[in-house]
Amino acid sequence: MTSAGDLTSQYVITARGQKGDIRQTRTRAASAVVLARTWMAAGYEAVKIVDPLGNVLSPERYRVKILNGGRLFC
Repeated sequence: MTSAGDLTSQYVITARGQKGDIRQTRTRAASAVVLARTWMAAGYEAVKIVDPLGNVLSPERYRVKILNGGRLFC
């Protein structure tokens, strides 16, 4: 097993700010969502999270899912 597997298990958070694009990674979805929501509150635009499988996560949908006991819809 190589360390390349570790890189693919990262959630990648990106956003656009006044001084350019920013990017960070997190190993847990919840941590990625917290960072994304912080950036959104700070005024960053085009904030998105890409999970290890390449799917784009929405910070708001993730919050709703957690509040509803793991279900996306009521």
